[in-house]
Amino acid sequence: MKRFGTLLLASALLLTGCGTDIPVTQQESSSAETTTEPDFMAALANDGYDIDLTTLGSNMMYGQVFDMMNDPDKYMDKTVRVTGNFNYYQDPAGKQYFAVFIPDAAACCAQGMEFVLADTSAVYPDDYPEDGELITVTGNFSYYTEYTLNYCQLLDAQIIPTVPRKEDTTNEN
Repeated sequence: MKRFGTLLLASALLLTGCGTDIPVTQQESSSAETTTEPDFMAALANDGYDIDLTTLGSNMMYGQVFDMMNDPDKYMDKTVRVTGNFNYYQDPAGKQYFAVFIPDAAACCAQGMEFVLADTSAVYPDDYPEDGELITVTGNFSYYTEYTLNYCQLLDAQIIPTVPRKEDTTNEN
């Protein structure tokens, strides 16, 4: 099972490279007008973050992360907060990757967002959550190029107490 998780993380890191431009619009329920990108970005901001994905439902969060992966320049240096499952991968050369995986509502698809902790003294596994554990990560959005592919990540990241998503709490009694 652990090997499956490692393969899943490796695949997700490869598949979450940044690519083509996908426009972001949001339709108001009371009108046919669309919100401009700056207004949409402002709507995502919460609690001092430029983009707070923890306030979105699973499908909206998945879609927003997909856009971040495909048009990273408009998100550069934005502070982001995201909730998902922790995943770890170490490549054959020994480089370690840490990511938060964001599933869609059906849990059939997931976007992975790599993160690099601000605490450079953190050691895996002692200072990290268990593989698959639900976590909330904050950090500054960035991306890098490796083997001609762009990879998105959160820099100066922190793992903070997890804020349950709305649909995670609606069925509780």
